[in-house]
Amino acid sequence: MSKNSSEKVAKVPVYTILLGLIVAAIFLVAIFSYQVQETERALIITMGKITGERGPGLHLRLPLPIQEVVKYDIRERCFDGNVGNLEETMTQDEKNVIVGIYAIYSIKDLAKFKNAAKSLEAAEEYLSNRMRTVKGAVVGQYRFDQMINTDPKKMKLSEIEDAMFKQIAPDVMERYGLQVEKVGIRTISVPAKISAAITERMKKERETAASIDKQKGKVEAEEIKTRANEKKREMLTQAEAKAKKLMAEGDAEAAVHFAVFNENPQLAAFLRKLDSLKRIVKTKTTLVLGTDSAPFDLFNMNVGELQGHSPQPKIGPRAEKAAPAPVK
Repeated sequence: MSKNSSEKVAKVPVYTILLGLIVAAIFLVAIFSYQVQETERALIITMGKITGERGPGLHLRLPLPIQEVVKYDIRERCFDGNVGNLEETMTQDEKNVIVGIYAIYSIKDLAKFKNAAKSLEAAEEYLSNRMRTVKGAVVGQYRFDQMINTDPKKMKLSEIEDAMFKQIAPDVMERYGLQVEKVGIRTISVPAKISAAITERMKKERETAASIDKQKGKVEAEEIKTRANEKKREMLTQAEAKAKKLMAEGDAEAAVHFAVFNENPQLAAFLRKLDSLKRIVKTKTTLVLGTDSAPFDLFNMNVGELQGHSPQPKIGPRAEKAAPAPVK
């Protein structure tokens, strides 16, 4: 009984020692090392003095209070300002506008930021005041129509942004170690009291432009009508000339036939009556008419006597085709 108890007592310290060693190792790693993330940079302070900076990764360190490690998030931040971010600002021509700006910055110089700012809130408070001051100074150098205008070519917003950036970025970098990447205009508007007047003026400008466009349209329409009328007259003139030419040719050709008919009036009357009869009895028609009225008196006419008493006409090449063949 006593022998077994002594063996158990001898085995307990071995597990305890191993567990103690493991705990001690973890404790020493936690004390003498630290981890820096990809979005961070670490400032090393040894005995109250800044001795260096560390980037992402696992690093060794001395325990407190010998060495202190302060980590900062170095990602870019978009800051709109805490004071006066949307307040009225007077332009060069003494008109009020409401301008809101923003700044994109990141912590660049960790040592300067640590010594000057102490905290991010303090640095942003200075940046906000600086943005407000510079905004009023820069906007006051430009006219109202250079910021709000229907013509993009007359606006100088990019120039205003560059002017504000050149005054804010170097000052904030020198004082707090903040690197300003961009200063831009977030919003721009007019106070309610002058908004109606601006709207009315813009409406009149649009109406003037519309009336000018309408006048141009009327002038172009008149030009198109004039060209169309000229073309119409030209086409009518050409058509009339062509019609007169055709009429003259027809009259000349008809004169040849009339000469033949003048030599033989009875033949001409015969052909006219025959043509009338063809038009009247064009389809299947039953007519009961006397033969004593024209053109049906043709049925009583002696064609042989007509040929015997009338002289033989002189028929030209064209009239020969039109003359009827003798009736046998």
